[in-house]
Amino acid sequence: MVLGAPPAALAAAGMPLPAEVDESGYVGALTGSPVDVVRAETNDLYVPANSEIVLEGHISPDETAPEGPMGEYHGYSFSGSKPQPVFHVEAVTYRDRAILPVCVAGTPPEENHTIWGTMISAAGLELLRSSGLPVSMAWCSYEAATCWIVVSVDIRRLARTGMTERQLVDAVAEVLFDSHTGWLVPKVLLVADDIDITDIDQVVWAMATRSHPTTGRYAFPQAPGIPMVPYLTPEEVRAGRGGKEIVSCLLPEQFEGVTRATTASFDNSYPEELRRRVVGDWAGYGFPEAGGFPR
Repeated sequence: MVLGAPPAALAAAGMPLPAEVDESGYVGALTGSPVDVVRAETNDLYVPANSEIVLEGHISPDETAPEGPMGEYHGYSFSGSKPQPVFHVEAVTYRDRAILPVCVAGTPPEENHTIWGTMISAAGLELLRSSGLPVSMAWCSYEAATCWIVVSVDIRRLARTGMTERQLVDAVAEVLFDSHTGWLVPKVLLVADDIDITDIDQVVWAMATRSHPTTGRYAFPQAPGIPMVPYLTPEEVRAGRGGKEIVSCLLPEQFEGVTRATTASFDNSYPEELRRRVVGDWAGYGFPEAGGFPR
């Protein structure tokens, strides 16, 4: 057990890589050089040479002990504990003045969401793009505790496909929900590419104003998923299925490649000359010079 792995290794550990991809090789591809390793003290395994702390030992196949309660990535700590396998530590090695890194799991955003969510986003985007779907970006909003992934749809490419909303939703579900990436994230939000999906304010605005409550929500009760999502029923947890949903925030005309309204904002509603004058005089209005002016 490595505590304090190299940053690239930590990122790869939180990424739902395909089963045939070697994680250490992937880390080397990210950094441009192989991972430096050393042989463990008590066995023939190799560990990252610049780890902070390494625990060596074995997990008992038949011995358990209570674990928890503890905070989890979804932001809740449920009462009680569960029996889990015991890890017997037989050796501890560490570098000089070692640092024990800690992730304080709980309400978002925290390190589970920033690391795990970022790498899930990258893997999800690759899946959707390689399938030929008209997708320009995918993002796990940190504020959603890795419980949704927002997918930006290129509406001009969408129009050329001739897809209906149901066809697009089913195609996205087939690609994501049958993958390791989709197993980890129970909800998918589809939005047009005029929305910056990395801006949670814009995502909330799109959900509030573009998602129809009776026609824009699609449930997939038989799709497999991670059993740790808090809203799942006991039956869904046991089955490992259910609780999966796709929410369409696409307006009807966007399937034709157009949006009938423009965004009423500072950037879109005023002439460029006026915007330049306002920004140039912003400090004179009593506001900070760097940023802070309305968009």
